Amino acid sequence: GARFVSVNPVRTGYSSIADDWIGIRPGTDGLLILSLVHELLKARCIDVDYLVRYSNAAWLVVDAPGTKDHGLFARDGEGKPLVYETVTERPVPSGSKGARPALSGRFQLDDGRFAIPVFDHLAKEFLDAKYAPEAVAAETGISADTIRGLAAEIGRVAFEEAIEVDQPWTDMNGERHQSFVGRPVSFHAMRGISAHSNGFQTARALHMLQVLIGAVDC
Repeated sequence: GARFVSVNPVRTGYSSIADDWIGIRPGTDGLLILSLVHELLKARCIDVDYLVRYSNAAWLVVDAPGTKDHGLFARDGEGKPLVYETVTERPVPSGSKGARPALSGRFQLDDGRFAIPVFDHLAKEFLDAKYAPEAVAAETGISADTIRGLAAEIGRVAFEEAIEVDQPWTDMNGERHQSFVGRPVSFHAMRGISAHSNGFQTARALHMLQVLIGAVDC
């Protein structure tokens, strides 16, 4: 009963039996993925809890142009990456029990420097108009309406058809949970992506999309 969408320059193999075939221009898969990210960010179809729990989205990046630490992760005296805790309004080590890290903003560290969360950098980059469906349509060979529709469908299924699995588990910070959320959206990439000269970055973009909607291992 799942909807199967195939992105492939040639309508063969899986593409010939897919519910939807998107005939993309070879080598532009990464641009399509980043346009999907652009649309999902605009619609706020992002799994914030997943990002905070499993990724470095909340880690603080030093914002001190002209210094050797600019662009590096801010760390405490023991080398642990820092996040900005929104309740106590201070930097704390990532993984601190009960912490509610900020994903956006510019915050002052104890040493006087300023830092910005990873997610803030990511959002500002991919919300840029150069990733809008209209901006990438000509290069990818896919219409803006198709890109926008695909992003909307991914967001709808991930968040409106989420599955609650009643299975107790303990996360990497030692906190106990009684259930977990499954996002019924899956991505599968084959050699067509990895064999291209930009394949590494394309695969990286695809996994970033998975993380943003909390659909890894779903």
